[in-house]
Amino acid sequence: MSNQQHGNEQGEPEQINHPFNPAEHLIQIKGRNGIADYLPVQWRLVWFRSVYPNGSIETEMLHFDPERECEEISDAWNDEQQQPEKIVKRGKGLAIFKAIARDGLGGVGTGTKSETAANFKDFIESAETGAIGRALASLGFGTQFAPEFQEEHRIVDSPVTRSSKPSANGHSPAPTAIARVAEKRSNYKASSENQDSPDQLITETQLASIRKLFERVGKSEPENVGTITRQEAKELIAQLSQEYRQSRSRAS
Repeated sequence: MSNQQHGNEQGEPEQINHPFNPAEHLIQIKGRNGIADYLPVQWRLVWFRSVYPNGSIETEMLHFDPERECEEISDAWNDEQQQPEKIVKRGKGLAIFKAIARDGLGGVGTGTKSETAANFKDFIESAETGAIGRALASLGFGTQFAPEFQEEHRIVDSPVTRSSKPSANGHSPAPTAIARVAEKRSNYKASSENQDSPDQLITETQLASIRKLFERVGKSEPENVGTITRQEAKELIAQLSQEYRQSRSRAS
């Protein structure tokens, strides 16, 4: 079979854009229910942008506690004893992020994720990535083959199980994100009456996170920080968390 080549009026070959196929980017991960196919968050983002180029994703740090003592118990295989054993990891630090994904057509998906230093050294970045993944999953990007969201062990969001039913050409069919969004759209409302007004004063949680961030970046806390608005607090947390990441990167 010969390959078909398309060209424009000048005879130059044209680039053919193919729909994003998530099946080409699935990886195998091990969770509580065994091995499953999983679509990493970066490919969910590519998929989302290919369907909704005018969509947007916003993230917000909801809580930050660098002094929180955390531990994680996981299973590991002991080659010497030829049996599984419990591994306890400990670390100091907790971050909680919220993400909002908007398709630009009225569809909205939200997701939150907490992460600790016991699980990841870069727990702040992991929490933000996980929140984005869950927000995209709420819009149907990454969980099309799953009947419901599943909380798997140590994954930033839910796994994707590949369909076993092949299409006519022998390949697993690509999910239709738009169809899934249409089904879910009625469940997501972005009406202003259901959201906190940005003019409201800073919350206690925001204030606690800001004070800890100021301490971590070595800056003095402004006297009027307790009187700023929630929106101003959100922007300040984003700025301080970025400075904190940079200081951690330089230190490492």
